[in-house]
Amino acid sequence: MLHRLLCAGALVALVLSVRSVSAAHLPPVTAPPESFFQIVSERDRDVARGFYKKYIDVKGMPVVAADVVADLALQRTYEIVTRMLAGRPDVFGELVKNRMYLIVMGRDQVYTDMPEYRNHPNPAFQNERVRGTGGRPTSFGEENVLSLPLDRYDDESIGVHEFCHTIDGALRSLDPTWNARRNKVYRNSMDKGLWKLAYAAGNPGEYWAEICQSYFDCNRVNNWNHGPIGTREQLKAYDPEGYELVRMTFNLSPEQDWRYTSLQKLPSVVAPPAKFKIDPWYTKFTWAREFTILGRKASDEAMLKANDTIRKMFAYRHDILKALMADNVKLVVLGRGEKISDLPEYKAFKDVEGFDPLSRTLHYSPATRLLVVGEENVLANPRDPNVGDNQVIRVFADALYRVTAARPVDPTWDNRRGAVQQYELRVQRLDVRFDEKLKELFEKAASTGKWKGTTAVHGRAAYWTAGLLAYFDALGQDASPNDAPHPINTREALKDYDPDLYALVNETMAYDGHVDWRFRP
Repeated sequence: MLHRLLCAGALVALVLSVRSVSAAHLPPVTAPPESFFQIVSERDRDVARGFYKKYIDVKGMPVVAADVVADLALQRTYEIVTRMLAGRPDVFGELVKNRMYLIVMGRDQVYTDMPEYRNHPNPAFQNERVRGTGGRPTSFGEENVLSLPLDRYDDESIGVHEFCHTIDGALRSLDPTWNARRNKVYRNSMDKGLWKLAYAAGNPGEYWAEICQSYFDCNRVNNWNHGPIGTREQLKAYDPEGYELVRMTFNLSPEQDWRYTSLQKLPSVVAPPAKFKIDPWYTKFTWAREFTILGRKASDEAMLKANDTIRKMFAYRHDILKALMADNVKLVVLGRGEKISDLPEYKAFKDVEGFDPLSRTLHYSPATRLLVVGEENVLANPRDPNVGDNQVIRVFADALYRVTAARPVDPTWDNRRGAVQQYELRVQRLDVRFDEKLKELFEKAASTGKWKGTTAVHGRAAYWTAGLLAYFDALGQDASPNDAPHPINTREALKDYDPDLYALVNETMAYDGHVDWRFRP
Protein backbone atom coordinates (compact mmCIF):
# COMPACT_ATOMS: atom_id res chain seq x y z
CA MET A 1 0.00 0.00 0.00
CA LEU A 2 2.84 2.37 0.90
CA HIS A 3 4.48 1.68 -2.45
CA ARG A 4 1.27 2.46 -4.32
CA LEU A 5 0.84 5.71 -2.39
CA LEU A 6 4.42 6.75 -3.07
CA CYS A 7 4.06 5.95 -6.78
CA ALA A 8 0.79 7.87 -6.95
CA GLY A 9 2.35 10.83 -5.18
CA ALA A 10 5.35 10.80 -7.49
CA LEU A 11 3.11 10.69 -10.54
CA VAL A 12 1.04 13.62 -9.26
CA ALA A 13 4.25 15.59 -8.72
CA LEU A 14 5.38 14.79 -12.25
CA VAL A 15 2.01 15.82 -13.66
CA LEU A 16 2.19 19.14 -11.84
CA SER A 17 5.75 19.78 -12.98
CA VAL A 18 4.81 19.30 -16.62
CA ARG A 19 1.48 21.11 -16.41
CA SER A 20 3.05 24.09 -14.72
CA VAL A 21 5.13 24.88 -17.80
CA SER A 22 3.18 23.51 -20.72
CA ALA A 23 -0.48 22.94 -19.94
CA ALA A 24 -1.52 25.59 -22.43
CA HIS A 25 -0.35 23.60 -25.42
CA LEU A 26 -0.56 19.95 -24.34
CA PRO A 27 -3.44 18.25 -26.16
CA PRO A 28 -5.59 15.72 -24.32
CA VAL A 29 -5.02 11.98 -24.42
CA THR A 30 -7.92 10.19 -26.11
CA ALA A 31 -8.82 6.81 -27.54
CA PRO A 32 -7.14 6.19 -30.91
CA PRO A 33 -9.30 7.24 -33.86
CA GLU A 34 -9.90 4.83 -36.73
CA SER A 35 -7.63 6.98 -38.89
CA PHE A 36 -4.70 5.88 -36.75
CA PHE A 37 -5.35 2.18 -37.27
CA GLN A 38 -5.44 2.77 -41.01
CA ILE A 39 -1.74 3.67 -40.98
CA VAL A 40 -0.81 0.51 -39.03
CA SER A 41 0.36 -2.27 -41.34
CA GLU A 42 -2.46 -4.58 -42.34
CA ARG A 43 -0.86 -7.64 -40.73
CA ASP A 44 -0.80 -5.88 -37.33
CA ARG A 45 -3.99 -3.84 -37.58
CA ASP A 46 -6.45 -6.16 -35.86
CA VAL A 47 -4.08 -6.86 -32.98
CA ALA A 48 -3.34 -3.15 -32.66
CA ARG A 49 -7.06 -2.36 -32.36
CA GLY A 50 -7.28 -4.53 -29.26
CA PHE A 51 -4.00 -3.30 -27.79
CA TYR A 52 -3.70 0.47 -28.21
CA LYS A 53 -6.17 2.39 -26.05
CA LYS A 54 -4.43 5.76 -25.69
CA TYR A 55 -3.56 8.33 -28.32
CA ILE A 56 -2.23 11.85 -28.63
CA ASP A 57 -1.82 13.88 -31.80
CA VAL A 58 1.59 15.50 -32.26
CA LYS A 59 1.04 17.91 -35.14
CA GLY A 60 -0.50 15.14 -37.21
CA MET A 61 1.80 12.32 -36.00
CA PRO A 62 0.17 9.78 -33.64
CA VAL A 63 1.66 8.70 -30.32
CA VAL A 64 -0.08 5.59 -28.96
CA ALA A 65 0.07 3.30 -25.95
CA ALA A 66 -1.78 0.55 -24.15
CA ASP A 67 -4.25 1.39 -21.40
CA VAL A 68 -1.66 0.70 -18.67
CA VAL A 69 0.51 3.64 -19.72
CA ALA A 70 0.07 6.94 -17.86
CA ASP A 71 -1.43 9.80 -19.89
CA LEU A 72 1.52 11.89 -18.76
CA ALA A 73 3.91 9.66 -20.72
CA LEU A 74 2.16 10.54 -23.97
CA GLN A 75 2.03 14.23 -23.06
CA ARG A 76 5.71 14.20 -22.11
CA THR A 77 6.45 12.62 -25.51
CA TYR A 78 4.53 15.45 -27.16
CA GLU A 79 6.65 17.94 -25.23
CA ILE A 80 9.96 16.29 -26.20
CA VAL A 81 9.13 15.84 -29.88
CA THR A 82 7.73 19.32 -30.44
CA ARG A 83 10.63 21.00 -28.64
CA MET A 84 13.22 19.03 -30.63
CA LEU A 85 11.62 19.88 -33.98
CA ALA A 86 10.59 23.46 -33.20
CA GLY A 87 12.95 24.67 -35.93
CA ARG A 88 12.02 22.05 -38.52
CA PRO A 89 8.32 22.07 -39.41
CA ASP A 90 9.27 20.51 -42.74
CA VAL A 91 10.53 17.41 -40.93
CA PHE A 92 7.23 17.16 -39.08
CA GLY A 93 5.46 17.34 -42.42
CA GLU A 94 7.63 14.56 -43.81
CA LEU A 95 6.95 12.34 -40.80
CA VAL A 96 3.21 12.77 -41.29
CA LYS A 97 3.59 12.13 -45.02
CA ASN A 98 5.51 8.92 -44.24
CA ARG A 99 2.70 7.80 -41.87
CA MET A 100 5.08 7.68 -38.93
CA TYR A 101 3.79 6.96 -35.43
CA LEU A 102 5.37 6.54 -32.00
CA ILE A 103 4.71 3.90 -29.33
CA VAL A 104 5.17 4.37 -25.59
CA MET A 105 5.72 0.93 -24.07
CA GLY A 106 4.33 0.40 -20.58
CA ARG A 107 6.79 0.26 -17.72
CA ASP A 108 5.97 -3.43 -17.12
CA GLN A 109 5.58 -4.34 -20.78
CA VAL A 110 8.36 -5.73 -22.96
CA TYR A 111 9.28 -4.85 -26.51
CA THR A 112 7.65 -7.92 -28.06
CA ASP A 113 4.34 -7.17 -26.31
CA MET A 114 3.83 -4.48 -28.96
CA PRO A 115 1.71 -5.76 -31.86
CA GLU A 116 4.28 -4.67 -34.43
CA TYR A 117 7.11 -6.57 -32.70
CA ARG A 118 5.22 -9.66 -31.54
CA ASN A 119 6.75 -11.95 -34.18
CA HIS A 120 10.39 -11.19 -33.47
CA PRO A 121 12.41 -14.41 -34.03
CA ASN A 122 14.37 -14.09 -30.75
CA PRO A 123 12.15 -12.32 -28.21
CA ALA A 124 14.25 -13.14 -25.14
CA PHE A 125 17.35 -11.58 -26.70
CA GLN A 126 15.50 -8.58 -28.09
CA ASN A 127 13.66 -7.80 -24.85
CA GLU A 128 16.99 -7.78 -23.03
CA ARG A 129 18.66 -5.82 -25.82
CA VAL A 130 16.26 -2.90 -26.24
CA ARG A 131 13.61 -0.72 -24.65
CA GLY A 132 12.67 0.78 -27.96
CA THR A 133 13.76 1.12 -31.58
CA GLY A 134 13.70 3.71 -34.35
CA GLY A 135 12.07 3.27 -37.72
CA ARG A 136 8.38 2.91 -38.41
CA PRO A 137 6.99 2.72 -35.82
CA THR A 138 9.39 4.21 -33.29
CA SER A 139 9.14 3.09 -29.66
CA PHE A 140 10.52 3.77 -26.18
CA GLY A 141 9.60 2.98 -22.59
CA GLU A 142 7.21 4.81 -20.28
CA GLU A 143 9.70 4.48 -17.44
CA ASN A 144 12.34 6.36 -19.43
CA VAL A 145 10.00 9.13 -20.58
CA LEU A 146 8.78 9.70 -17.01
CA SER A 147 12.14 9.16 -15.23
CA LEU A 148 10.73 6.35 -13.07
CA PRO A 149 12.93 4.49 -10.55
CA LEU A 150 12.86 1.18 -12.44
CA ASP A 151 14.50 2.43 -15.62
CA ARG A 152 17.55 0.53 -16.76
CA TYR A 153 18.46 3.56 -18.91
CA ASP A 154 18.01 5.99 -16.05
CA ASP A 155 20.88 8.27 -17.09
CA GLU A 156 19.93 8.88 -20.73
CA SER A 157 16.89 9.55 -22.90
CA ILE A 158 15.99 6.59 -25.08
CA GLY A 159 13.09 8.64 -26.41
CA VAL A 160 15.46 11.27 -27.81
CA HIS A 161 17.79 8.61 -29.21
CA GLU A 162 15.11 6.62 -31.02
CA PHE A 163 13.27 9.69 -32.28
CA CYS A 164 16.54 10.92 -33.78
CA HIS A 165 16.64 7.71 -35.83
CA THR A 166 13.14 8.62 -36.97
CA ILE A 167 14.30 12.12 -37.89
CA ASP A 168 17.23 10.57 -39.77
CA GLY A 169 14.79 8.59 -41.89
CA ALA A 170 12.68 11.65 -42.61
CA LEU A 171 15.75 13.64 -43.64
CA ARG A 172 16.77 10.91 -46.08
CA SER A 173 13.48 11.28 -47.93
CA LEU A 174 13.35 15.06 -47.53
CA ASP A 175 16.92 16.01 -48.44
CA PRO A 176 18.81 14.07 -51.17
CA THR A 177 22.14 15.35 -49.79
CA TRP A 178 21.51 14.26 -46.21
CA ASN A 179 22.99 10.76 -46.29
CA ALA A 180 26.23 11.88 -47.92
CA ARG A 181 26.63 14.81 -45.52
CA ARG A 182 25.93 12.71 -42.43
CA ASN A 183 28.24 9.92 -43.62
CA LYS A 184 31.05 12.37 -44.38
CA VAL A 185 30.94 13.79 -40.85
CA TYR A 186 30.81 10.27 -39.40
CA ARG A 187 33.80 9.13 -41.45
CA ASN A 188 35.75 12.25 -40.49
CA SER A 189 35.13 11.51 -36.81
CA MET A 190 36.22 7.89 -37.22
CA ASP A 191 39.36 8.92 -39.14
CA LYS A 192 40.28 11.19 -36.23
CA GLY A 193 39.91 8.33 -33.77
CA LEU A 194 36.93 9.85 -32.00
CA TRP A 195 34.28 7.79 -30.15
CA LYS A 196 36.60 4.85 -29.55
CA LEU A 197 34.76 1.92 -27.91
CA ALA A 198 31.52 3.94 -28.00
CA TYR A 199 28.16 3.04 -29.51
CA ALA A 200 28.48 6.15 -31.68
CA ALA A 201 31.27 4.48 -33.65
CA GLY A 202 29.06 1.62 -34.82
CA ASN A 203 27.61 3.14 -37.99
CA PRO A 204 26.46 6.54 -39.33
CA GLY A 205 22.92 6.06 -38.03
CA GLU A 206 23.96 5.35 -34.45
CA TYR A 207 26.55 8.12 -34.65
CA TRP A 208 23.79 10.57 -35.53
CA ALA A 209 21.47 9.43 -32.74
CA GLU A 210 24.26 9.48 -30.16
CA ILE A 211 25.60 12.94 -30.99
CA CYS A 212 22.02 14.24 -30.94
CA GLN A 213 21.64 12.89 -27.41
CA SER A 214 24.78 14.71 -26.36
CA TYR A 215 23.57 17.89 -28.08
CA PHE A 216 20.37 17.75 -26.04
CA ASP A 217 22.27 16.93 -22.79
CA CYS A 218 20.83 13.43 -22.40
CA ASN A 219 23.50 10.90 -23.31
CA ARG A 220 24.75 8.22 -20.97
CA VAL A 221 28.44 8.45 -20.08
CA ASN A 222 31.23 6.14 -18.96
CA ASN A 223 29.81 2.68 -19.37
CA TRP A 224 30.51 -0.34 -21.57
CA ASN A 225 29.53 1.46 -24.79
CA HIS A 226 29.73 5.14 -23.91
CA GLY A 227 32.58 7.53 -23.28
CA PRO A 228 32.48 10.83 -21.36
CA ILE A 229 30.72 13.03 -23.97
CA GLY A 230 27.23 13.62 -22.59
CA THR A 231 26.47 17.32 -23.04
CA ARG A 232 26.31 19.95 -25.78
CA GLU A 233 29.42 21.79 -24.64
CA GLN A 234 31.42 18.56 -24.44
CA LEU A 235 30.25 17.61 -27.94
CA LYS A 236 31.25 20.99 -29.36
CA ALA A 237 34.80 20.65 -28.00
CA TYR A 238 35.24 16.94 -28.77
CA ASP A 239 33.57 16.60 -32.18
CA PRO A 240 33.00 20.09 -33.63
CA GLU A 241 31.91 18.81 -37.04
CA GLY A 242 29.37 16.49 -35.45
CA TYR A 243 28.18 19.36 -33.28
CA GLU A 244 27.69 21.59 -36.32
CA LEU A 245 25.80 18.86 -38.16
CA VAL A 246 23.30 18.59 -35.30
CA ARG A 247 23.06 22.34 -34.70
CA MET A 248 22.44 23.18 -38.34
CA THR A 249 20.04 20.29 -38.86
CA PHE A 250 17.73 21.13 -35.96
CA ASN A 251 17.90 24.85 -36.79
CA LEU A 252 16.77 25.99 -33.34
CA SER A 253 16.76 29.71 -32.63
CA PRO A 254 17.77 30.99 -29.17
CA GLU A 255 14.07 31.36 -28.38
CA GLN A 256 13.38 27.76 -29.45
CA ASP A 257 16.43 26.19 -27.83
CA TRP A 258 15.77 23.17 -25.63
CA ARG A 259 17.74 20.73 -23.54
CA TYR A 260 16.43 17.56 -22.02
CA THR A 261 15.84 17.45 -18.27
CA SER A 262 14.66 14.42 -16.32
CA LEU A 263 11.38 14.74 -14.45
CA GLN A 264 13.08 13.49 -11.31
CA LYS A 265 16.62 12.74 -10.23
CA LEU A 266 17.75 9.14 -10.66
CA PRO A 267 18.84 6.86 -9.16
CA SER A 268 16.59 7.35 -6.17
CA VAL A 269 15.55 5.55 -3.00
CA VAL A 270 11.94 4.36 -2.98
CA ALA A 271 9.76 1.74 -1.33
CA PRO A 272 10.47 -1.76 -2.69
CA PRO A 273 8.39 -2.33 -5.86
CA ALA A 274 5.58 -4.81 -5.27
CA LYS A 275 6.46 -6.84 -8.36
CA PHE A 276 9.76 -7.91 -6.77
CA LYS A 277 7.95 -9.52 -3.82
CA ILE A 278 10.50 -8.28 -1.31
CA ASP A 279 9.93 -8.96 2.38
CA PRO A 280 7.95 -6.03 3.86
CA TRP A 281 10.59 -5.62 6.59
CA TYR A 282 12.59 -3.74 3.98
CA THR A 283 11.28 -0.22 3.42
CA LYS A 284 14.00 1.13 1.14
CA PHE A 285 15.05 0.10 -2.35
CA THR A 286 17.40 1.45 -4.98
CA TRP A 287 18.42 0.02 -8.35
CA ALA A 288 22.06 -0.05 -9.46
CA ARG A 289 21.93 -0.92 -13.16
CA GLU A 290 19.10 -3.37 -12.33
CA PHE A 291 20.89 -4.76 -9.25
CA THR A 292 18.72 -4.69 -6.11
CA ILE A 293 19.90 -2.83 -2.99
CA LEU A 294 17.71 -2.98 0.12
CA GLY A 295 17.59 -1.29 3.50
CA ARG A 296 15.38 -0.22 6.37
CA LYS A 297 17.09 2.25 8.69
CA ALA A 298 20.06 2.97 6.44
CA SER A 299 20.15 6.56 5.26
CA ASP A 300 19.26 7.43 1.69
CA GLU A 301 22.78 8.81 1.39
CA ALA A 302 24.28 5.41 2.21
CA MET A 303 21.89 3.58 -0.12
CA LEU A 304 22.82 5.89 -3.01
CA LYS A 305 26.54 5.69 -2.23
CA ALA A 306 26.36 1.89 -2.42
CA ASN A 307 24.45 2.26 -5.68
CA ASP A 308 27.09 4.57 -7.12
CA THR A 309 29.96 2.33 -6.03
CA ILE A 310 28.42 -0.68 -7.77
CA ARG A 311 27.78 1.32 -10.96
CA LYS A 312 31.36 2.56 -11.07
CA MET A 313 32.93 -0.78 -10.15
CA PHE A 314 31.10 -2.62 -12.94
CA ALA A 315 30.92 0.30 -15.38
CA TYR A 316 32.64 -1.69 -18.11
CA ARG A 317 31.70 -5.22 -16.99
CA HIS A 318 27.92 -5.20 -16.88
CA ASP A 319 28.02 -8.85 -17.91
CA ILE A 320 29.51 -9.72 -14.52
CA LEU A 321 26.83 -7.76 -12.69
CA LYS A 322 24.26 -9.57 -14.84
CA ALA A 323 25.72 -12.90 -13.69
CA LEU A 324 25.19 -11.86 -10.06
CA MET A 325 21.62 -10.80 -10.84
CA ALA A 326 20.96 -14.10 -12.59
CA ASP A 327 22.06 -15.81 -9.37
CA ASN A 328 19.54 -13.67 -7.41
CA VAL A 329 22.24 -11.92 -5.39
CA LYS A 330 21.08 -8.85 -3.44
CA LEU A 331 22.81 -6.25 -1.27
CA VAL A 332 21.52 -5.04 2.10
CA VAL A 333 22.83 -1.85 3.71
CA LEU A 334 22.51 -2.05 7.50
CA GLY A 335 21.55 1.16 9.26
CA ARG A 336 23.44 2.27 12.34
CA GLY A 337 22.15 0.19 15.21
CA GLU A 338 20.80 -2.59 12.98
CA LYS A 339 22.24 -6.11 13.08
CA ILE A 340 22.30 -9.02 10.66
CA SER A 341 20.08 -10.87 13.13
CA ASP A 342 17.41 -8.20 12.53
CA LEU A 343 17.09 -9.18 8.88
CA PRO A 344 14.06 -11.27 7.86
CA GLU A 345 16.42 -13.79 6.22
CA TYR A 346 18.13 -14.50 9.55
CA LYS A 347 15.83 -17.33 10.62
CA ALA A 348 16.42 -19.19 7.38
CA PHE A 349 20.17 -18.57 7.28
CA LYS A 350 21.25 -18.82 10.93
CA ASP A 351 22.06 -22.53 10.67
CA VAL A 352 23.98 -22.23 7.40
CA GLU A 353 27.59 -23.28 7.87
CA GLY A 354 29.84 -20.24 8.26
CA PHE A 355 26.97 -17.79 8.70
CA ASP A 356 28.06 -15.06 11.14
CA PRO A 357 25.29 -12.85 12.54
CA LEU A 358 27.68 -10.94 14.81
CA SER A 359 29.53 -9.22 11.97
CA ARG A 360 28.19 -6.23 10.05
CA THR A 361 29.44 -7.70 6.79
CA LEU A 362 28.08 -10.79 5.06
CA HIS A 363 29.87 -12.34 2.10
CA TYR A 364 28.36 -14.39 -0.70
CA SER A 365 27.27 -17.95 -0.08
CA PRO A 366 25.29 -20.16 -2.49
CA ALA A 367 22.97 -20.88 0.43
CA THR A 368 22.16 -17.22 1.16
CA ARG A 369 22.92 -15.18 -1.99
CA LEU A 370 22.83 -12.14 0.28
CA LEU A 371 25.53 -9.50 0.67
CA VAL A 372 25.45 -7.20 3.70
CA VAL A 373 27.44 -4.05 4.46
CA GLY A 374 27.21 -1.43 7.19
CA GLU A 375 26.14 2.14 6.50
CA GLU A 376 29.03 3.57 8.49
CA ASN A 377 31.54 1.80 6.22
CA VAL A 378 29.75 2.64 2.97
CA LEU A 379 30.09 6.36 3.71
CA ALA A 380 33.51 6.26 5.36
CA ASN A 381 36.98 6.98 4.02
CA PRO A 382 39.03 3.75 4.00
CA ARG A 383 42.15 5.83 4.57
CA ASP A 384 40.95 6.79 8.04
CA PRO A 385 41.80 4.68 11.12
CA ASN A 386 39.37 1.98 12.26
CA VAL A 387 37.45 1.93 8.98
CA GLY A 388 39.04 -0.92 7.07
CA ASP A 389 38.55 -1.48 3.37
CA ASN A 390 35.39 -0.54 1.50
CA GLN A 391 32.92 -3.33 2.24
CA VAL A 392 30.87 -2.85 -0.93
CA ILE A 393 33.89 -3.47 -3.13
CA ARG A 394 35.07 -6.30 -0.86
CA VAL A 395 31.82 -8.29 -0.89
CA PHE A 396 31.32 -7.78 -4.63
CA ALA A 397 34.89 -8.80 -5.42
CA ASP A 398 34.35 -12.01 -3.48
CA ALA A 399 30.89 -12.62 -4.94
CA LEU A 400 31.91 -12.16 -8.56
CA TYR A 401 34.67 -14.73 -8.06
CA ARG A 402 32.41 -17.29 -6.40
CA VAL A 403 29.58 -16.88 -8.93
CA THR A 404 31.57 -16.78 -12.16
CA ALA A 405 34.77 -18.76 -11.55
CA ALA A 406 32.91 -22.06 -11.19
CA ARG A 407 30.99 -21.69 -14.46
CA PRO A 408 31.92 -24.18 -17.18
CA VAL A 409 33.21 -22.89 -20.49
CA ASP A 410 30.33 -22.18 -22.86
CA PRO A 411 31.38 -23.70 -26.22
CA THR A 412 28.87 -21.55 -28.12
CA TRP A 413 29.89 -18.24 -26.55
CA ASP A 414 32.13 -17.04 -29.37
CA ASN A 415 29.78 -18.21 -32.13
CA ARG A 416 26.53 -16.47 -31.20
CA ARG A 417 26.70 -14.01 -34.10
CA GLY A 418 23.74 -11.66 -33.77
CA ALA A 419 22.87 -12.78 -30.24
CA VAL A 420 25.61 -10.80 -28.45
CA GLN A 421 24.53 -8.06 -26.06
CA GLN A 422 26.32 -4.71 -26.15
CA TYR A 423 27.78 -5.25 -22.69
CA GLU A 424 29.32 -8.56 -23.83
CA LEU A 425 31.44 -6.99 -26.57
CA ARG A 426 35.24 -6.85 -26.19
CA VAL A 427 35.31 -8.81 -22.93
CA GLN A 428 35.94 -12.46 -22.13
CA ARG A 429 33.30 -14.39 -20.25
CA LEU A 430 34.44 -15.36 -16.76
CA ASP A 431 34.37 -19.11 -16.13
CA VAL A 432 36.67 -21.89 -14.90
CA ARG A 433 39.49 -20.45 -17.04
CA PHE A 434 39.43 -17.38 -14.82
CA ASP A 435 39.81 -19.59 -11.75
CA GLU A 436 42.65 -21.55 -13.36
CA LYS A 437 44.53 -18.34 -14.11
CA LEU A 438 43.93 -17.00 -10.61
CA LYS A 439 45.12 -20.30 -9.10
CA GLU A 440 48.31 -20.08 -11.13
CA LEU A 441 48.99 -16.51 -10.02
CA PHE A 442 48.16 -17.20 -6.37
CA GLU A 443 50.51 -20.18 -6.23
CA LYS A 444 53.26 -18.21 -7.97
CA ALA A 445 52.89 -15.34 -5.48
CA ALA A 446 52.86 -17.74 -2.53
CA SER A 447 55.99 -19.52 -3.76
CA THR A 448 57.91 -16.25 -3.78
CA GLY A 449 56.64 -15.13 -0.38
CA LYS A 450 54.48 -12.33 -1.69
CA TRP A 451 51.54 -10.99 0.34
CA LYS A 452 52.66 -12.67 3.59
CA GLY A 453 51.25 -10.77 6.53
CA THR A 454 48.13 -9.62 4.64
CA THR A 455 44.60 -10.89 4.04
CA ALA A 456 45.62 -12.02 0.53
CA VAL A 457 47.31 -15.17 1.87
CA HIS A 458 44.01 -16.84 2.84
CA GLY A 459 43.22 -18.31 -0.58
CA ARG A 460 42.47 -17.44 -4.18
CA ALA A 461 39.30 -15.51 -3.36
CA ALA A 462 41.13 -13.44 -0.73
CA TYR A 463 44.04 -12.85 -3.13
CA TRP A 464 41.67 -11.66 -5.85
CA THR A 465 39.76 -9.45 -3.41
CA ALA A 466 42.95 -7.80 -2.16
CA GLY A 467 43.92 -7.07 -5.75
CA LEU A 468 40.56 -5.56 -6.61
CA LEU A 469 40.50 -3.39 -3.48
CA ALA A 470 43.97 -2.07 -4.28
CA TYR A 471 43.01 -1.51 -7.94
CA PHE A 472 40.20 0.82 -6.90
CA ASP A 473 42.26 2.47 -4.11
CA ALA A 474 39.75 1.10 -1.59
CA LEU A 475 41.93 -1.02 0.68
CA GLY A 476 42.63 1.82 3.08
CA GLN A 477 44.80 1.24 6.14
CA ASP A 478 46.03 -2.34 5.92
CA ALA A 479 49.05 -4.38 6.90
CA SER A 480 52.16 -4.23 4.77
CA PRO A 481 53.36 -7.47 3.18
CA ASN A 482 56.42 -8.84 4.96
CA ASP A 483 58.52 -8.08 1.89
CA ALA A 484 57.24 -4.54 1.23
CA PRO A 485 57.81 -1.29 3.13
CA HIS A 486 54.21 -0.09 2.80
CA PRO A 487 50.69 -1.52 2.33
CA ILE A 488 49.65 -2.40 -1.24
CA ASN A 489 46.63 -0.14 -1.20
CA THR A 490 46.66 1.69 -4.53
CA ARG A 491 46.56 0.67 -8.18
CA GLU A 492 50.08 1.91 -8.73
CA ALA A 493 51.39 -0.03 -5.72
CA LEU A 494 49.64 -3.18 -6.95
CA LYS A 495 51.14 -2.85 -10.42
CA ASP A 496 54.62 -2.45 -8.95
CA TYR A 497 54.33 -5.19 -6.31
CA ASP A 498 52.38 -7.92 -8.13
CA PRO A 499 52.22 -7.07 -11.85
CA ASP A 500 50.58 -10.40 -12.71
CA LEU A 501 47.64 -9.85 -10.36
CA TYR A 502 47.39 -6.26 -11.54
CA ALA A 503 47.20 -7.44 -15.16
CA LEU A 504 44.42 -9.91 -14.37
CA VAL A 505 42.36 -7.34 -12.45
CA ASN A 506 42.96 -4.70 -15.12
CA GLU A 507 41.87 -7.06 -17.91
CA THR A 508 38.84 -8.30 -15.96
CA MET A 509 37.44 -4.90 -14.98
CA ALA A 510 38.16 -3.57 -18.51
CA TYR A 511 39.05 0.00 -17.54
CA ASP A 512 41.70 0.41 -20.26
CA GLY A 513 40.58 2.93 -22.87
CA HIS A 514 37.81 4.26 -20.64
CA VAL A 515 37.38 7.01 -18.06
CA ASP A 516 39.03 5.85 -14.84
CA TRP A 517 37.48 5.58 -11.39
CA ARG A 518 38.92 5.17 -7.90
CA PHE A 519 36.81 4.96 -4.76
CA ARG A 520 36.27 8.25 -2.98
CA PRO A 521 34.03 8.76 0.09
